[in-house]
Amino acid sequence: MMSRLNAILALVLLCGGTPLLMAQDGANAATTSGTVGSAGSLGELLSRAGTSVTRFLDHLGEVTCSEEVLQEKFNPKGKAEERLQSTYDYLVLQQGQGSEPTLFEARQATKEAHAKKGVSLLVSNGFATELLIFHPYYQPSYTFERLQDVHIQSKTYAQIHFAHVKGRPTPAALQLRGRDYPLSLAGTALIDPTTGVVHRISTDLELSMEDLGIKRFHSDVEYAPVGFPQQAKTYWLPAQATVEVNTLKQHWKNVHRFTGYHLFSVSTTQQVDVDKIKTKDQ
Repeated sequence: MMSRLNAILALVLLCGGTPLLMAQDGANAATTSGTVGSAGSLGELLSRAGTSVTRFLDHLGEVTCSEEVLQEKFNPKGKAEERLQSTYDYLVLQQGQGSEPTLFEARQATKEAHAKKGVSLLVSNGFATELLIFHPYYQPSYTFERLQDVHIQSKTYAQIHFAHVKGRPTPAALQLRGRDYPLSLAGTALIDPTTGVVHRISTDLELSMEDLGIKRFHSDVEYAPVGFPQQAKTYWLPAQATVEVNTLKQHWKNVHRFTGYHLFSVSTTQQVDVDKIKTKDQ
């Protein structure tokens, strides 16, 4: 299965057979910046992050991997009433030469589970590339502020808070009954201050969507280095993405794990360093 994702952040919520799809809404916008960090200006850090995300898309297009998806739905008491696990062969292809990222996400099921009749589940796609918020095309749509640095396993990361500016392009929107509703996100990202590599990004809704039935949305995506020794290459690639959605009466949580990376031109499989992604902010 291949789906076109204008900016590769999509969310499909299947309720009674009616799909709700988050896709991209795009137009040009002016730049808004935030405060200055302790090690160089915020603008310099954002420039490095933009270059890193552009390189990330190039690297992502060179690899394929296995995607394991855990889908859970919880009852009002917080107990899982449905739990499915599926596995896919996964790859993302970049299309077009313009400034706006245009990507195609392809999945081929190797083990696909199906929900019981009458049970609605969240189907989330595209969150592996949520760091597109820092892509040069989308940076002008957000305000940025550098917070206190975070230290994880002797490594220091710049902590950047971001918030979407209403009315400007966003990598995601809610499509309901044929109409697009821009999804306005705010959150934080941990970025290597030297290389601009995004280590982790977490988002929540910046603007309420309760009028559309969405009470809460949260995502958390982590990236880790993957080595390909025979080619002397190391890429930072998606490791895990967690997505949660609440309506007034329902709660869903999906966890995507990306493992078994290999380059298209070789057969040697390399694993993401899972130990690196288990460590949370201190």
